[in-house]
Amino acid sequence: MLDRAKFLRPWGFRVTTVGDGECTLELPHRRALERPGGIINGPALMAAADCAMWVAIKARIGLEHDALTAELNTAFLSPANGRNVYCTAKILKFGGRRIYGVAECHDGDGRLYSHHTLTYARI
Repeated sequence: MLDRAKFLRPWGFRVTTVGDGECTLELPHRRALERPGGIINGPALMAAADCAMWVAIKARIGLEHDALTAELNTAFLSPANGRNVYCTAKILKFGGRRIYGVAECHDGDGRLYSHHTLTYARI
């Protein structure tokens, strides 16, 4: 699914785990994602959170249905530098029109880089 989504190709995301309402993906480290100081830029972490939630939703509703991001709030907790980033998303509320969840970007050892809350609108 990620390979067919042209809008995701520039990021190089790889799904590491997916289940009913949950997803963890990997954002491979690339120098092109670094801002000055070698820190992964904020929009890359936000894109990882958005994509992880989208995959978690698709795992729940199927490929034939869709949902769009309605709201994304981000708290940056510590700098992500020089390593691959993992982002784990979990659906907390799956409603008829809205889907609400959280995502956390972290390193392979669980050190948190950012925390996100997301709302999607089902279409």
